[in-house]
Amino acid sequence: MDAEYVLCNWKGHLWPARVLSRSGVSPRNKRKGALSLEVEILSVDEKIKVKSTDVKILNESQIESITSLLTAHNPLTFATGE
Repeated sequence: MDAEYVLCNWKGHLWPARVLSRSGVSPRNKRKGALSLEVEILSVDEKIKVKSTDVKILNESQIESITSLLTAHNPLTFATGE
């Protein structure tokens, strides 16, 4: 899994997240083939660990769609002169 962005289950909802690091398969999980990922939930800056089997890889068009939705709901406002 080389994805940079994924959807992961956090607090009962799917959230877009950025993959921060990956760890190898532990001997206990070797049959399952589950990697452990450390991800940062976007828009809340929360870092969590998830199994690679519990995430969905996002493609570029999905990332762009999520980005446009986030910017539409959270427009940036700048004071004059910034």
